Amino acid sequence: MTVTTTPSPGATNDNQETHLSGARLGKVVRKVLQIREAATAFEQDWPSLPNRPPMPVFAWTELERQLLSLAPEDLAPMVRDLVSAIRKESGPKPPEMVLREVLIVAATVLDETFQEKWAESTAQS
Repeated sequence: MTVTTTPSPGATNDNQETHLSGARLGKVVRKVLQIREAATAFEQDWPSLPNRPPMPVFAWTELERQLLSLAPEDLAPMVRDLVSAIRKESGPKPPEMVLREVLIVAATVLDETFQEKWAESTAQS
């Protein structure tokens, strides 16, 4: 007995890949290449130091908690999103590059001028 079904919109094509998943795959590949290029450029600007004394280990949740404690309450969603983005993209990056990104978030959170501009922009939207 042969069962035939009618493909739904977005069903697989001859390559067993939907158009939508192909577009997503393209975005993922571009993002991976962008991260790889950024990591390579960072390593050229900041080569690994021969002597790297260990630093205390902390968890992403602890980092987020501390950044949230430094941020005004209205910046909390942005802080969570930025920590999440750094965490998700940290794997292929050199540790010092990740550290730099964390420091940029911390500096942004503590920048009173940024806080004022953020409050103005959220009030207007």
